[in-house]
Amino acid sequence: MRPLAAGERAVLDKLLSESFPGRDALAEQARDVRVRSIDADGSLALMPDPGVCPADVVRRIPVEAEAEDLDGVAIHVLLHVVDGYMKELEVYREDSSRVVRPITPDALSTVVL
Repeated sequence: MRPLAAGERAVLDKLLSESFPGRDALAEQARDVRVRSIDADGSLALMPDPGVCPADVVRRIPVEAEAEDLDGVAIHVLLHVVDGYMKELEVYREDSSRVVRPITPDALSTVVL
């Protein structure tokens, strides 16, 4: 596990900039979260500090974002929360092929579920 890279931190911060149940606790978890790369598209396993409080979220995926890849296919970024703790930042393209464009916060449109 490693600390978030600057670009990864910016994407996670973008997701947490929206208002939704549990957001404040997740933002606290994000402060010292450690990560491990899962795939080439940028998905990350997330491990918050063990001393943080759980988030009272309504859904496993309380917030997501999307952007267009270079060829116009949608890229999705989902924040997974399990038992109140951020568990995964999932990144995928709608057509299941590899993400081409680097994901930046400015390109993302967030959706609270």
